[in-house]
Amino acid sequence: MPKLSPTEAEKAAGLPIVRILIDTKNGGRLAPDEVMAYLHEKVKEPFSPLALTADVRALWDSGFFSDIKVDLTRTGVGVALRFILQERPHIRDIEYEGNSEIDSDKLGELIKVKANTTLNRNALRESVQMIQLAYREQGYELAEVTFELKDYKDNEVGIVFKITENNPVTVRSISFIGNEHISSTELREQMQLGKGSFFSFGTGGPYQQSLLEQDIVMLSSMYYDRGFVDVRFSTPRVMLTPERDAADITLILTEGPRFKIRQLRVYEVDADGNEIEPLGGRRALRQLIHASPGEWVNRTAVGKDVQAVRTLYRDAGYANVEADSPVDIDRAHHEVDIKIRIVRGPLVTIERIEVRGNNKTRDKVVRREMLIEEGKLFSETGLEDSRKRILSLGYFDRVDVSTSQGSAPNKIVINFEVNERQTGQFNVAAGFSSIETFILSATVQQSNFFGNGQTFALQASLSGLRQLVSLRYFEPYFLDSDWSFMAELYNQYFIFPDFARLTRGAQVTFGYALVQPTLRLGVTLTAQHDSVDNTTQSFFFGATGGSNLLPRVPLADLFTAGRTMSVRPTLTLDTRDNRLFPTSGVFVQASTEFASAYVGSELEFIKHRLLAQFYYPLGGNSGAPGSGFVLKMRNELGLVTSPNDSNLPIYARFFLGGIFDVRGYRLRQIGPRLPITNALDPNAPPINGGNGFVFGGNLQAYTNVEFEFPILDKVGLRGVAFFDMGNAWNLEDRFCKTAPAPQFAKVVNPCWEGPSSLLYLRTSAGFGARWFSPLGPLRFEVGFPLMPLPYEEKSVFEFTIGNSF
Repeated sequence: MPKLSPTEAEKAAGLPIVRILIDTKNGGRLAPDEVMAYLHEKVKEPFSPLALTADVRALWDSGFFSDIKVDLTRTGVGVALRFILQERPHIRDIEYEGNSEIDSDKLGELIKVKANTTLNRNALRESVQMIQLAYREQGYELAEVTFELKDYKDNEVGIVFKITENNPVTVRSISFIGNEHISSTELREQMQLGKGSFFSFGTGGPYQQSLLEQDIVMLSSMYYDRGFVDVRFSTPRVMLTPERDAADITLILTEGPRFKIRQLRVYEVDADGNEIEPLGGRRALRQLIHASPGEWVNRTAVGKDVQAVRTLYRDAGYANVEADSPVDIDRAHHEVDIKIRIVRGPLVTIERIEVRGNNKTRDKVVRREMLIEEGKLFSETGLEDSRKRILSLGYFDRVDVSTSQGSAPNKIVINFEVNERQTGQFNVAAGFSSIETFILSATVQQSNFFGNGQTFALQASLSGLRQLVSLRYFEPYFLDSDWSFMAELYNQYFIFPDFARLTRGAQVTFGYALVQPTLRLGVTLTAQHDSVDNTTQSFFFGATGGSNLLPRVPLADLFTAGRTMSVRPTLTLDTRDNRLFPTSGVFVQASTEFASAYVGSELEFIKHRLLAQFYYPLGGNSGAPGSGFVLKMRNELGLVTSPNDSNLPIYARFFLGGIFDVRGYRLRQIGPRLPITNALDPNAPPINGGNGFVFGGNLQAYTNVEFEFPILDKVGLRGVAFFDMGNAWNLEDRFCKTAPAPQFAKVVNPCWEGPSSLLYLRTSAGFGARWFSPLGPLRFEVGFPLMPLPYEEKSVFEFTIGNSF
C-alpha cells in the first residue's frame, strides 16, 4: 500500500508560530482577545498539529461558532495561522404566538434558549419539545409547536414560537381486554388518568401520555402483588373521536397464570457461605416475614419484608448488610421459591458526622436533634429519625442525608446537607370573620434567633371583639438541658356577648420530653390580673346590645375579678404526622390548673381539661401535607370547681357554641340558663324574651367528627362534612336551687342531674370548605342544629381565619 504524502500541518510540525490572526466573517461579537483565550497555540511556540486540532475543538465546544476554518501558511521563518470563524447568531428577543392556555412568562421559564445569548439549534429544538410537553400535561395532546427566526442586522435574530393549541383532549373511556381475574372497574379505579378534578363537570380529565405510562406500571405492580408474575401489557390503543377532543383508550393485557409460594426460606450465611444463627434467632427473624408458603405471590409485601430484615440488622450496627430475595419460578406447576439470603458484614461505627449548609444555624442546634452519635454503632432508624427531627425544626427547606466510607471498612461517615430558610417573619394581615368582623394583626417573629434555635415573637391583633398584645420567648433546650422554657407577657381585652374582660399577666412554662418525641410533660406558672365590666361594644361597630347585668342577683358574684396565681401541669401525647395539617396519628392532652390562696391567688379554682384528637387517613394521599381523605375526631372534657362558691368568675366557666366547638349555634350560646329580668323588680320583664341568660357551666363535654376531602389539593382547597354534639352543665347548688329558664328546662337545666343529663346533648351537622391560603387557613362552614329550640336559628354560617383540629 503506497505511503500517503504528509499534510501541510505535518510538514509544519515543530516550526515556530510567527503569527495568529482571527478573522470573523460576519463582523463578530467576540473580540480577538476573547477568541485567543480558547487557544493553546501561542506565538513563538513550536507548532503542533495535535494542539491545533484541540484548539478547533475548544472553539467549537464554546458554542459561539457555526463554522471554523484554519488557513496555515509556511513561511521562511515559521508558520502563520489564520482562524476564519463564522459566529452563531445572537438572540435579540423571543416571542410567542397562539398561546392562550399557558402564558408567555411560564413558557419562558421552561425553554432552554434565552434572549441575549448565542443561538443553539439543539437547545431550540429541545425548547419546542418542552413547550409541547407542557401543553400535553394540560390536556392539549394535539398542540403543535414550530419556530421561526427573524433576521436582524449585526448577526442578531429573533425567535418566534408559533403554537397551535387545538382542542384539549379528554379521556372519554378506558376499557380493558384480557383481564379475567381483576375487573375493569377495579383496574380503572387504580388509574390516575381519566380522573377529573372537582371542577371538571363530568369530563374524564385531560389525556396525558406520561400519566398513561405511569398507570400501566402501577397496574402491572397490582397484578404482581396478586401472584400474576408473567403479566404483560401491550402498547395501548388510543382512538380520538372525530372532533379530536376526546380519546377512547383500550389496554390489552395478558394476565398469565397465577403463582403461589411453594417454599420461603430466610437464612444467614457468613463470608464463606456457611449458614449461621441469624441476629435475634431464627424464630425472631422469621416473624419479620409475613408471607407464607401456599399464599399467592405478593412482590410488594415480600419487598417490605426484606426491607424489615435489612432495617433489623442496620439498627444493630450492620450498615453494610446484604439481603436479597431471588425468586425461582416453576412455570410448569405455577409455583415460586423465595430465598432471602443475609450476609451481615462487619459491625460499623460512626466515625464522623458532618453538617454542611448551616451558615447561620449553629452546629449544636442541629446536632442536639440527632439520635445518633460519633463513636457509636450505626442505626438506620436513628439516622432517619434524626433527619425528620432536624427538618421539623422549621429552620431548613431541605435536609439530605448521605453516607460515605470511613477510614476503615468498619467505619462510616454520615453527611447532613441542609438548606437554610428564612426564619424571620414580619406579617401584617387584615381580614374578615363572621365572629370578630374586621381583623387586623401584625407579628414580628424570629424562630432561630442568632442561629441558637430560640424564638422571639411580638404579636398584636385588633378585631371587633378583642385586642391582644403579647411578647413571647421560647428556648427548646434550657441551659443546654432536655428541659424547654417559655416566657410570655400579654395584655388581652375580650368582648363577650354580655361582658368584657381585661387580662394583664405573664406565664412561664417548663417542658420535658418523657418519651422523645411523642410524650411531653409541661408545667405552666401563671400570674395575671383580670377585670370585668359590662362593656359590650365592638371596637369597630359600636354597641352589640348587651344588658347591664353586673348588679343582678344572683349573678353579681359571677363578675368577680382580681389576681390569679396558678400552676398548671400538662401531659401531652402527640403522634401526628404533621402538626399543621395532620392526616394520621393522635393528639391527647390532659391538664389541671390550680389557683389557690396558698400561692397568692385572690381567685381560687381547680380546672381540669382533657383533649383527645384522632386522625385516620382514608386514602387518596398525594404526599402533600393535609392531602387525601381524612377522618377526624375531636373530644374535649372540662371540669372547673372552686372551694368558694362566690369565687368562680364567669370567664373561668365553660361556654359552647360556634365554629370552634359545636357548630350550628351562635358563639357561647350553649349551656345552662337562668331567668334574669331587665330591672331589680322581680316583676320586670325577662331578658332575651324569657329564654334566660347563659351563665356558663362547671362541666363541659363535646365531640366533633369530620370527614375532610380534597377539592383542589394543588391550591389547598378542601371540603369538610361534620357532626358535632355537646353541652355544658352547672354543678353549684346555689344555681340548682334557682328556677331554670321557663322553657326547655331539661336542655338548659342549670344543674347537672347525673348521667341522664347526657340525653340532652346539643347536636348539629353541616359542611364547609377550607382553603390553606397564603394568609393562613380560612374556614367557611355552615351548621344545622338537629333539634333547634324555637329561639335558635335553623342554620348558622360562619367563617374565620385559623386552623381546625
